[in-house]
Amino acid sequence: MESTAALSNRSWKFTLFFSLTFLIFFQLTSDFIESIYTFGLLGTDIPPEIVSIVFFFSPLALLFFRRRLPLRAALVLTGVAALLRGVEVVLDPGGKMLASGLGVGILLAAFPILLSHLTRKAPVSALEMGTGLTSALSISVLLRTLGAGSDISLLIPRISWLLCAALIGMAVWLLRENFTLDPPEDTVKLRFCPTAALSSGFLGALLVLYFAFTSPTVLSRWSGVDYRLILLTLGVAWSIFIALLTGDRIHQVSRPYLAGWNSLFLLAGTTAILINQVRFPVVAGGFPLYQPELAWAAQIPLFILLLLSPVILLDFILLTGEFAQLRPTTRQLAGGFTIAALAFLVVVLAQVFTTVYDYIPVVGPGFRDRFWLVFLLSGLTLTVPLFWTRPRTIPRLQPAQRQLFFPLVVIALVLSIVSSVLTEPRPEATAKPATLRVVTYNLQQGYDQGGQRAYQQQLEVIRSLQPDLVGLQESDVARFSGGNADLVRTLATGLNMYAYYGPKTVTGTFGIALLSRYPLENPQTFFMYSTGEQTAAISAQVTVDNVPYLILVTHLGNDGPIIQQQQVLQELAGKQNIIAMGDFNFRSTSEQYALTDQVLDSAWVLAGSPLTAGLDPERLIDHIFVSPGTKVKSAEYIVSPMSDHPGLLVEIAP
Repeated sequence: MESTAALSNRSWKFTLFFSLTFLIFFQLTSDFIESIYTFGLLGTDIPPEIVSIVFFFSPLALLFFRRRLPLRAALVLTGVAALLRGVEVVLDPGGKMLASGLGVGILLAAFPILLSHLTRKAPVSALEMGTGLTSALSISVLLRTLGAGSDISLLIPRISWLLCAALIGMAVWLLRENFTLDPPEDTVKLRFCPTAALSSGFLGALLVLYFAFTSPTVLSRWSGVDYRLILLTLGVAWSIFIALLTGDRIHQVSRPYLAGWNSLFLLAGTTAILINQVRFPVVAGGFPLYQPELAWAAQIPLFILLLLSPVILLDFILLTGEFAQLRPTTRQLAGGFTIAALAFLVVVLAQVFTTVYDYIPVVGPGFRDRFWLVFLLSGLTLTVPLFWTRPRTIPRLQPAQRQLFFPLVVIALVLSIVSSVLTEPRPEATAKPATLRVVTYNLQQGYDQGGQRAYQQQLEVIRSLQPDLVGLQESDVARFSGGNADLVRTLATGLNMYAYYGPKTVTGTFGIALLSRYPLENPQTFFMYSTGEQTAAISAQVTVDNVPYLILVTHLGNDGPIIQQQQVLQELAGKQNIIAMGDFNFRSTSEQYALTDQVLDSAWVLAGSPLTAGLDPERLIDHIFVSPGTKVKSAEYIVSPMSDHPGLLVEIAP
């Protein structure tokens, strides 16, 4: 028998190992889903690399092994996955899809091997996995906050390499250990249903965390609630849970108590989404429709969701504890994890469908306005398997674990909250500018023409134009399709500008945003009638040198249905000092342009600027329109490989 000190020493090593493993899993999954979406966004043919999606079913390979695979096999696989993560951050989209998909598949095969070696005591126990997952969650939040909404390890690849090197180092360190675990008999007979259920619950916990909690800006964009307040609430909830765990205050967990906690969690999350969704009329006469302003009391379900969120971690510890009790073999887990991985993939695709439903004619329309249902399904993949668990006592943490685990999580949470405050933009606008520099830019979801994520490069393009106002289109934020990153927050922080992101992400609309060096007054979002993908516009007032301007940003549907522009103009009727910009999806020869030209002037036409070389005026669909009589000093289309749309810079004499 090993001494208590030796067990404690091994315990903190495994806690750190699991922290890095789960963090890399979240990052690889995020990159994999994002790279698949990128190819659809670019409209390219289905690439050969799409075959990497079969890596989600990698646990099937474990069926070929009759005996329990050694723990060292999982350590080696985890190290390989970390190596792939370090490589894929600098690959082209096809290589990234293949490498990240392979990395996800390898970890989905490593998890069953690890679970087959769980014991009811340290060093490899459910508690080590649970504390590791909690640490991974706090580190993920910190990385997202440091990157102003985007994982800073993607913006600065060296950070990714450091994290991957740390995981590889931990795997090698543990490989050198002489394990004295009691090997279970491989003759244990388990029914398939409990094994599949527990496997689904294990991945279900990871899915729910990936859905909304590894990047808390997701919750902010659901609701419009300040990101800093969400971070603070999560920090309080998780700190209480950690204190209870490290203080040995969580003992026997009864099934009714657990069922009630989970039910309230799912109810709060589903209600929070439904409250923030918009009920769209089915007839054109119901539009334009303004996004309702909700009172603080209406967001109570969201804060209940945040405060109850530690139940995910508690569920995870109990589910993995059941594996430790049953001691299934690797082969017995193979089928269960294949089912679980399929459920994981289905929920991920369903969430993407809530935004791109118009491009998937057979399946997509059924997911329109069903964001709440996708969240509920993800939660059920975690909570339903709890019926296969038994009440049990949460064991006490080893001393070395407490010394590592508690400070790591709390410090990461505190740094996240502090970072969110420090990175908040604090613009300093010129009181009497010589000109008002206005830019409209379709970001193609933050990717360049080759499909590479180009947040920093797009930031530099916009910064070089020295704008006072920026209208952004195709700037979807905090969705699976974009790696749950917040492009608008990243740009607003980098440009030090106020920002308003219009439609809440639970509405499944185009991402549009307004950035400004001047305070945004009375920002609003309204929706136009759409038979396909839902479209919206945002408006706000800015005051420059005592002159109030009404700013509008929009992105109309493909081919610019005329009713959408009619409703935009309806909302602008009778207003003065208008600056309306965006991707209007209509050309200068269209009926929509002629309709607009009756009440507003094209800033580019007023400036009389020569067309940028290589641009065909008949293909231009990005415009800035101004009120008649506005003095436009210059206008220039900016061509850059950082997007498939040219930006338009206009200088207005205030």
